[in-house]
Amino acid sequence: MCEMTQSPSTSPGSYDEHSAEEDGILHSPRNFLFKLVFPVLILLVIWEVVAYVARGFSLIDVGQAFLELMIEGDTDGVTLMEHAGRSIYRVTLGFLLALVTASPLGIAIGRYRAVNDVLSPVVEALRPIPPIAWIPLSILMFRTNLVAAQVFIIWIGAFFPILLNTTTGVNRTNPVHIDVARSFGADEQVILHKIVLPSAAPEMFAGFRIGFGIGWMCLVAAEMIGGGLGLGYLVIITQQLGRTGQTISAMLMIGLIGFLISYLFLYVEKRALRWRIEVSI
Repeated sequence: MCEMTQSPSTSPGSYDEHSAEEDGILHSPRNFLFKLVFPVLILLVIWEVVAYVARGFSLIDVGQAFLELMIEGDTDGVTLMEHAGRSIYRVTLGFLLALVTASPLGIAIGRYRAVNDVLSPVVEALRPIPPIAWIPLSILMFRTNLVAAQVFIIWIGAFFPILLNTTTGVNRTNPVHIDVARSFGADEQVILHKIVLPSAAPEMFAGFRIGFGIGWMCLVAAEMIGGGLGLGYLVIITQQLGRTGQTISAMLMIGLIGFLISYLFLYVEKRALRWRIEVSI
């Protein structure tokens, strides 16, 4: 008889050792260079190239405009943080709406063949339409309620990534696990909560992160409709007034918030799915 042995890669302590090693690398000089210094240098090089092509923009000018927006605000006295706060509020509202609508629908499409046969053609017909193309229709639908129109655009942008990733995660559930659960008498509710959802969780989290990112990008375009507040509105207004430094400052704030949102999702995913040791931030 052959003796069954457990490989080191699957030993109970392998995750703890990997985590300890990863935590040690996290503060190493090499990690500091690759995750902070080099990205900042690349951004500065890109900035200098853009400044050279555009002829006339310097980091000092943008920094002064940024401080002016932070302290004094725009022409209406609204500060950069107030614009950012309103944008975050809108994108969060649209994302949560997409989350509660796309996740259950994705589970149903991935789990039940009849739902998939009926709804998949509809999803594939609507998915290629860019969210920005929905702006005229959203204005007609919500008329004077510009906030609702903007939230609708964000919902459209975040809905399909969450839906498709959830469906993919459910479809990738190992059927052997489901058959074993059924052999032990598990009903559909237990199978969904104990097998399907944990199996689909990595793809679902990826969909959440991608959906929020796309919703954030759609927000900038949606706020150009109007509304008086928001980073997208600030970009278009300052551009029309010829205040290029303030325009770039608003763009930098959009990028910074997007980066922090992505980092936050990765952090939550790493903590919620601790068994996925390949997730890193």
